[in-house]
Amino acid sequence: MNDDQVIYAHLVDYLKLKQIKLQKSGGIYSLVCPICKKEPATATIFLSSPSTIRCRNCKKPYNIVQIAQEIEPNYSEYTIDEIVYNLKNVLGLKVVTSKDEVEIDKIFDYYEKNNFDLVPIAKNSKAPIEQNWTNKEHKDKSEWSEWIRNGLNIGIKTGLRSNVTVIDIDTKQIPEEIEKYKGQCVIQETSKGYHLIYKYEEDLQTTRIDELKVDILNNGKQFVTYPSIVEDTKRIYHNLSDIQQMPKELKEYLLTKTNQPSVKTFSERLKEDLKTEDFKLSVIKEGEGRNDFLIRFAGLLRKDLNLTQVQTVISVVNRHFCNPPLAEKEIRAMLGSLDKYVEFDEQELAIRVLQYIKDAEDATRQDVERALGEKKARVDKVLTYLVKEGYLLRKGRYFHVIKKLEWKDDLINIGTPINFKMPYFYDIAHFNYGDLIVIGSKNKFGKTHISINMIKQLVEQGIKPYYISLETGSRFAKIALHLGLKEGDFHHAFCADPTRIELEKNAITIIDWLLIVDKAKTDLIFRHFIEQLDKQGGFLIIFQQLKQTGEYFAPNMAMQFPALSTRYLYENEKDGTYGKFAIDVVREPKTYGSKIFELPCKYDWQTKLLQRIDELKQQEEQSNIDVSYPTEIEPEVNNIDGVIDEQEPKEE
Repeated sequence: MNDDQVIYAHLVDYLKLKQIKLQKSGGIYSLVCPICKKEPATATIFLSSPSTIRCRNCKKPYNIVQIAQEIEPNYSEYTIDEIVYNLKNVLGLKVVTSKDEVEIDKIFDYYEKNNFDLVPIAKNSKAPIEQNWTNKEHKDKSEWSEWIRNGLNIGIKTGLRSNVTVIDIDTKQIPEEIEKYKGQCVIQETSKGYHLIYKYEEDLQTTRIDELKVDILNNGKQFVTYPSIVEDTKRIYHNLSDIQQMPKELKEYLLTKTNQPSVKTFSERLKEDLKTEDFKLSVIKEGEGRNDFLIRFAGLLRKDLNLTQVQTVISVVNRHFCNPPLAEKEIRAMLGSLDKYVEFDEQELAIRVLQYIKDAEDATRQDVERALGEKKARVDKVLTYLVKEGYLLRKGRYFHVIKKLEWKDDLINIGTPINFKMPYFYDIAHFNYGDLIVIGSKNKFGKTHISINMIKQLVEQGIKPYYISLETGSRFAKIALHLGLKEGDFHHAFCADPTRIELEKNAITIIDWLLIVDKAKTDLIFRHFIEQLDKQGGFLIIFQQLKQTGEYFAPNMAMQFPALSTRYLYENEKDGTYGKFAIDVVREPKTYGSKIFELPCKYDWQTKLLQRIDELKQQEEQSNIDVSYPTEIEPEVNNIDGVIDEQEPKEE
């Protein structure tokens, strides 16, 4: 998440700030080297590589940190992370450094410990980005981190959502009576004043006390919190500790200043009614006919109420009688369909027919008659109506549901970051739920070994993934047992036809392996999986067969859809001990200014473990074991400017 590389790219700005003379000629800056100080100018900075000074006299390259250590007092005693953090402040850059990241992680631990419900806020603002944000929940640290990485601010919902009541003071001098009674509380300093944070007090309403220039923030409100920046000022906590109950004296004082009668919402009154002894609540659970119950009930109401009134009643019934309740957009869609049927005397049958064809994907008239047990005349009447109204499309004998696009206008819930460590590629790219990874490998090049190694790494993180084998045999089971996996650690199934695969809801799925016989259908098969991901969520990893030359079949398809596309290749095809992931496409890289194009790996024939060589070296250094590797398989790092994204693939 950190942007340390951004700091390194501001070397020229830093030198100018330090009044070091630079002479520009074409694409080169010339200067006296800040390290050896030899004149005339012996150092150069190439605009094509603006992060490095190259000195002909020193015969060394220098980056911004090394220069700062030389010319800044006390910097020689700082760690690199501390220097980068200080340089960020000196340069006035609004980026997240490694040091920031550590502090942010600590504060997020605190938010998580207190079960805070956060909200994404517009950059340098106090305004939530989401519509209907009060009814959405965000308690995932990885999601908060993604917001900060994208330059957003964050807020904490007040009231019951986070179990806090906040006194928002708009002056640098805390009012005398509040100062007198405030007791021990968590305090956040803002650009104009302070936030005093206490445990939730249901008796205090959200209100403004003008004479004190104070807001009481409770249910339905939020306050912007660290590490957010508002009016170019970062918010600061002075004493992060356990959240305390508001002192009785302070609460009574605030009540005298608000003096507002308690006004309960319809939902609050309904909840109280449901608690009475003479009312027995019957909950309809998922799979027990929620949709059918709601649409039938709505049909009854529609005879006497207008659509707006029906929606109000159905929304209340949905929230309090269905577990879990349907999303409001589903309610609106349901009632929108109901309103179009209202003048049609077979509306109930029309709804049943439409739902059946939607579930079946396509059906003939005879299919509908048999499935619903209805007579031909009624079915013909309904099908004619549904085609006329634009709900169904007829092709020959078959009827298909016309798929209407689900239009959205939110931004936050599009592309939720994964909350697990992606095996092998965790430091290469940012991944979101709904993403697809393609890993290509030649025949007999260990696709199953790699896939089961990935499953092992996921299982160790507490994830139970889904493994789909497209070839017969029990090789995967033997490898899994050898790696220490046990029954119940992961789901597995066999399927010979990839177009028949339906992904599980929100599942992490690995398909081993995809051999497309008819290459002309490659795009259709990939689109099938993309549509499945859009429908079901989750994350998909597909192992794909390569040509014997190590190239993709239909390369444009292999590189068009995935968030990451890579090939696993052997260094020596007769051995197989050493190999590498040759990364071809990364949609959202994690690094700026540099790009790892190859990840060298080593396969242990005894343990069946496949590990990255850089990780093996770290383990061996910690264990003080001296093991050398062939030089030709050292990680290859290419320094480039900018990010390589969505490369145009070569045509087959």
